[in-house]
Amino acid sequence: MDLPAMVNCTRHTAYQCLDQYNLRNDEFLTANATDNGTISLKCEESFYDFKVADNGGFDGSLVVPGPVKLKSVSIQGQLNREVDPTNLITIDFPDIVNITGQLNIQNADKLSSLKMPKLEIVLGSLHIDLSGGPGINLTFPSLYSVGPGLFIKGNVTGLEFPVLSRANFITVESTGKLDCTAFVANVVNATDPFVSSDSRKEAVICKSDTGSASMSLPSDSDSGGGPSFRANILLLAIFVSCASLFV
Repeated sequence: MDLPAMVNCTRHTAYQCLDQYNLRNDEFLTANATDNGTISLKCEESFYDFKVADNGGFDGSLVVPGPVKLKSVSIQGQLNREVDPTNLITIDFPDIVNITGQLNIQNADKLSSLKMPKLEIVLGSLHIDLSGGPGINLTFPSLYSVGPGLFIKGNVTGLEFPVLSRANFITVESTGKLDCTAFVANVVNATDPFVSSDSRKEAVICKSDTGSASMSLPSDSDSGGGPSFRANILLLAIFVSCASLFV
C-alpha cells in the first residue's frame, strides 16, 4: 500500500456535489486554491476516510504526517471469516486536528504506542479496542470534544484527557492497573448532565484490575439534593418565620 500517495490525496480539497435531482453524487471533485472559483454552489467540501484493513501493507510502525482534517480514521486489521489482527506496534498521526466522523482502532493486539498529539475534535464516537495487547499508556493532550461516546478497552495502564470538556458517555474496560477512581473524577465534568436508565446507570464507567468506579453529573430533573430544591426550602422557611411575626 502506497502510504505517501494516500497522504498526498488529502492535500487536495475534495467536493461532493448534488446531481440534477438535488441528490448527493457518488463522485467527488478535487480542486486546488486556484480552482475554487469554478466549484458549483451545489457542491460542499468533503473530507477523506483513512482506513487500514489489509495487514499485508503495514508491519511495525504506522506514521501518517500531513493530514489535519479527516472524515474518519479506521484501523482494524483484516476482517474475513475470522479476525486477523493488525501487526502494528505503533500508530502516530502527528498533525491530525479534526475528525468529522469516527475514530476506530481495534484488533490491534500488538499495539504499544498510539499518538495523536494535536487531535482536538472527534465529531463521531471514539472507539479503541486493544484487547489482548501489551500494557499501554494513552494520552490525548489536545482532545477537548468527542461526539456520542468514548469507548476504550484493553490493557490500559494510564489514560489522560487533560483538556476534555465535552463527551456524552465514557466507558473504559482495562485489564491493567488503571486507577479508575482518579480517572472518573478527572473526566466526569466533561460529560453532560445525566439521567439514569435501565441501559446505562452512569455517564462515566471505568473498570480495571484495581477496581471500578462510575459517576455522573446530576440532571435538572434529579430530586431532593439539587441547588434549586434547597433554595426553595430556604425561601419557604423565611416566609413561614416572617408570617409568624404577624400572628
